[in-house]
Amino acid sequence: MEEIKMNKSISRKKRRMIIIINYLSLLILLAIYYSGKHFDWPILLIVGEIISIIILISSFYIAFIRTKLWNFVHKSENQLDERQITVNLKALKYSYSIFVIVSLLVIYAFAIAEEGPLDVLIAFCLLYFAHTLPAAICAWIEKGI
Repeated sequence: MEEIKMNKSISRKKRRMIIIINYLSLLILLAIYYSGKHFDWPILLIVGEIISIIILISSFYIAFIRTKLWNFVHKSENQLDERQITVNLKALKYSYSIFVIVSLLVIYAFAIAEEGPLDVLIAFCLLYFAHTLPAAICAWIEKGI
C-alpha cells in the first residue's frame, strides 16, 4: 500500500516534541491571558503573551503545515487509499474521545470556579484543539509520516 505522502524530514521524536511545544504554548497563552486580566496587563505579561502566540503559530506551521498533516486529516475519503482512511479514522476516533473529555473538564472547571461563561479565548483554544488533534495523533502514532 502507498504510504502517506508527507515530508519525511521530521522524525517521529521531533514531531512529538513540536506537538508538545505547540499545546504547551496554547496552555501558556491561556495562563498568561487570565493572569493579565487579573493583574491588569503589566508589560511583562503582554510580552509573554506575544511570545506564546509566536511559538504557537511557528510550532503549528512546523508540526501541521510543513508535514502536510493538516491537509491529510482534512481530505475527503475519495482522495485517500484504504490505509490512509484507516489511519485517518483511527485518529478521528481518538481525538473525538480526548476532545470530549477535555471540553467537559474545562466546562466543569469554570462552573466549579464560578468564573462565569466561557470567553472567546477558551472557545478559540477548544476549536484549535479540536481541529489539530487528529493531525497530532497521526503524527504521534504513525511511523511513516
